[in-house]
Order: sequence, then structure tokens, then C-alpha cells
Amino acid sequence: MSTSLSMLKFQIGPVQDFIATARSTRDLWSGSYLLSWLVASGIKALPQDSKLVFPATEAQPLLRHPLNPAESGILIPNLPNIFIAKVTGDAKKAAEAVTDAITTEWKQIATAVWNKRQSLGLPDSFKDRFFAQVDRHLSISWMTTEVPDDSDHAYVEAYRHNGWHLDAVRQTREFKGWVSVNGSSEKDSLSGKEEAVFHGSGNPNKTDVWHNLLNKHADHMGAVAIIKRVWHLAYLRDQHGLPTDSVQFPIRSIPAIAARLSKLDDDEDAQEKTTGEKYIAAIAFDGDSIGKWVNGDFLPETHKLGLKQHHTAFSKALSDFALNRVREIVEEMVDGTDDKGRAIQVPLGQLIYAGGDDVVCLVPADAALDVADKLRKAFQKATSGTESTGEKPDASAGIAIAHVHAPLQDLIREAQKAEKRAKTDVGRPAFSITLMKRSGEISHWGSKWGSRGLELYRAIAENLKPDGLSDKFPHRVCELLSPYLTSQTSLSKQEDAIRDISLAKDLITREFAHAAERQGSKELAKSMTAALGEYLDGIIKAREERERKIGKPSSRSVTQELLTSVIGLCTTVAFADRTKPAPAEKQPAA
Repeated sequence: MSTSLSMLKFQIGPVQDFIATARSTRDLWSGSYLLSWLVASGIKALPQDSKLVFPATEAQPLLRHPLNPAESGILIPNLPNIFIAKVTGDAKKAAEAVTDAITTEWKQIATAVWNKRQSLGLPDSFKDRFFAQVDRHLSISWMTTEVPDDSDHAYVEAYRHNGWHLDAVRQTREFKGWVSVNGSSEKDSLSGKEEAVFHGSGNPNKTDVWHNLLNKHADHMGAVAIIKRVWHLAYLRDQHGLPTDSVQFPIRSIPAIAARLSKLDDDEDAQEKTTGEKYIAAIAFDGDSIGKWVNGDFLPETHKLGLKQHHTAFSKALSDFALNRVREIVEEMVDGTDDKGRAIQVPLGQLIYAGGDDVVCLVPADAALDVADKLRKAFQKATSGTESTGEKPDASAGIAIAHVHAPLQDLIREAQKAEKRAKTDVGRPAFSITLMKRSGEISHWGSKWGSRGLELYRAIAENLKPDGLSDKFPHRVCELLSPYLTSQTSLSKQEDAIRDISLAKDLITREFAHAAERQGSKELAKSMTAALGEYLDGIIKAREERERKIGKPSSRSVTQELLTSVIGLCTTVAFADRTKPAPAEKQPAA
């Protein structure tokens, strides 16, 4: 009698909001790592004769048994919140075992944190509230689909049906109501949902690590926020021996990243020691149409029945990108300064999460676009061997830039919004940037990777120097072009003042060249206008492609799109230029 074969698809949440609710870089890492840790606990609970289809198990430190605390990459959050496996026998029983493993691990983590309540200053009277919030936090969905046989055709059909059904399950899933325990009180300062279990004093005590973890900010904190802040010590270090304390696993502060400082702690007490304009960039990088790539939608018809092999190869490519390529880009050693202002080498940014095609990181504002571009090229290289009908995997990026004092969770959410805007409004593959100025003004600019926007951005940025373009150049371009945006003037009720595309291009080019000549030289103006021309042509081409895909003309006129694109680019490059740190003082070693 043959043993039944089934496909199990499992998904855990919440993801984006859970990660984004953070006060510091360590909070960001902690939320990402916690999700990866729980997913690993679920995968390890699969029956022994199961086969994990996605993600790839090779080179995944969290899936080792036992864990090796010294293994490279052990502290990189790199497992996605979804996995697919083939199981034999009772698939429902296997899914329930995975669910039990994840919920049990989550409660053990919460218990380890609660057991530190005396050191943390948590009142015993809030125990019921603490664990009630723990119980209703996780969102788990799964679906099993029987596979009639081990043929490729049966696998393909089971995979498609499983995905449809899981989507339906997630739309109609059960959830626990938000019930108040022991009466109402202040809400969690970061999430705005949970009732506070702890009220921070805002008075850190550097001699007491546990006290400092919760009291360095005057935050009201619910159970989930407390767990994110503390579990790396209470559970990972104390119970699993992972090197997660600030000495063995330093995570740089936001001010230190922004100013390329060597200071490695994750407290905000470094902020007054930074120099220059103190702005930080968050990057949310994500593969385009990854669901379709995983589904095999881009496979040639002759290879459709090779979906199993495709899943294996594609999963390995994503794992290679996340584990072997991302960190060396984000944390590349660059010129920086020590606490005394002397020139030294420091990591460029801080990697927060790298799960397959999905990356979240923090970098200095002026380096954000270059980092995003390098991530995209590394992703393309890692997935270049993927079979397809002609398309190749690509990715989009959202970048948010804000002052180091801006709420971190707002910065991360804006980066996530920018990533979605890149995919939908700009048109994948693309990037989109949100500038969050201290005045409260928010501006956006985005470009398809192939529209030459990045090239023009670099041409301007690299020439903003004493012997090149004046730093007033991008501002002057904006001043000259803004009056032509009739939607921003008293002429807003009239049709566009400029109707002819060639005339619009000529006008923009003339104003741009005039500013470049006045703020630089004739030679610079000539080379810069050539780059501008390529960008304008790229915008028009991208617009035509977008209109063909959606089957209708764009709501904005071509003229308006050209003007807003150039103004947005110049605004962005001007803002990024003023965030560059002052040159380090080169001093001989003592």
C-alpha cells in the first residue's frame, strides 16, 4: 500500500509592522531575527521523511541541529516567513506539529523574558496581561494539498491549487479578539495597540544592562515590544549560548551609521557626537514578481513540468544572495572616523534583514542609491542562471531618508511604502526615494533602473565640488523649472502650458544647461545635458511601456512627468549632497 504524499505551505506573521515597530537598530534586527528563529523552529518540526522545497536548506545556520553559535551568518535573519514542504503520511498532523512547535517556542521565549521581570522591573501583577498579549500575537496559516503521485505534472497541479487555497485561508483566518486585561491603561508607544505592561523612565543606568534595556527611553511598552527588546539576552544568549550581547555582537547606532562613526553601541547617546548633517537612509529591497518566479510562471513551456527542479535551483540562488552577497555590500568597509575625528575604516551600513530576495538595511543618506544599485546587480547575478522565456529576475528598492532624530519606525514604514511605489507607480524594476525633511516637508522621486535616472543623479553628485558644479546648481534647476508646473501656480485650472513633447524636452534642456553653465562651466554643461537627454528619453520610453501594460494613457501629461522627474532628481541629489560627512582629519597613529 502506497503512502500518501502531500504538499504543505506554511506562513507566519505579522511581518512588516512587527519589524517596523522599533526604537533602535537592535530593535529592528531583533524583530527580524525573531521571525526567522520561529520559522526555523517550525521547519525543524517537520517529519523526518519530509522534504523542504522552499527555502533551500543548504548553508542555513538556523536549521542546524544542534546550533553552532560560532558559525558564520548565525545571527543574520535570513529565513522568509513562508516555507513549502512535501510530507508523507498524515499532512494535517504534520502541519499541526509545526504550528505547535512555533507556538511553543514563542511561549518559551516569552517565559524566558518574564522570568527576568525582577531585573527588568516588571510588576508581578501584570502577568495575565503579559501572556494574554503573547497568546494573541502570532498569525499562522497553512494549507495541505494531496499530491496523487510523484510525477512532475502532479507536483505542478498540487502547487497551484495549494497557493489558491492558502490565499483563501489567509483572507478568512481566525483571530483572537483584543480583550483588555486588568482594565485599560496607556497603549504601547511603538505599536499603539497593546496595553502597556511597563512604563520606561527615560533614565538609563549604564551599570545595569537589564535596567538600561527598558529605561533608556520613556516608552510605554507592551509584552511584544519588551520581548523584542530583551530576548536576545534572556533567551538567545542565556539559554542557547549565542553571542548576542553588545560586546560580541555590536550593532551600530543610527547616528554612528549616518556620520560613518566607529562607535558601535546601539544607544542614542552617540547622537550629539556626530558631525555634519545627521541624516540616515533605510532601504527596503525586494525582488519583483517573486511569487510568479517561484510559481514557475516565467518557465518555458517545455520546462513547466520541471517545477520541482526550478524550486530547488531558485531557492538556492535566493539563499546565495541573502547569505553570501548582501552583507559584504551593506557593511563594506569605508573611510570613516573614530570618536576623536581621526580617519579610520568603518562599516558603511548596518544589515537588518536578508531573507531570500527581501533586504532591509540602514546606510548613510548619501550612499543609499549606490547601495541599492549594488544590491540589485548582486541579485541579478545570483539569479542569472534561472531558466525563463526571456525575462530574468529583477528587483526594486524603496529608500527613505530622514534625520537621525526621526522616529525609526516611521523611517522603516516610509521605506516600505517607497518600495511599493517603485513597483506600482514608477513601474518595476525601479527605485523610489522619500525625503523626510525636518521642516515636515516630504518629497518623492523615483526612476526605473533602465531610465538613466541613476546615471544623471551620479553625474550631478560627482560634480558637486569646488572645481566642478556649485552646490547651488540643483537648487537653481528647481527654481527654473518649477514655474512650468502649472498645477502648482494660479494657472492650475488651465491645460498644460507646454503641449509638444519635443518642445518640453528642449525647454528643460535649455534651462538645465543654463544653470550648469552659470554654476559650473560650458564643458560641464555640455556633458551634463547629454546625460539629461538620455534621462528624458528614458522617462518617455518607460511611460510608453507602462501605458501598454495597463492599456490606457497615464493620468499625468508627458510634460508634467518630465518636469516633476527632473525637479525630484535635483531635489534628491541636493539633499543627499548636504548630508555628506566632513572629511576626516588624517593623523598619524599614536
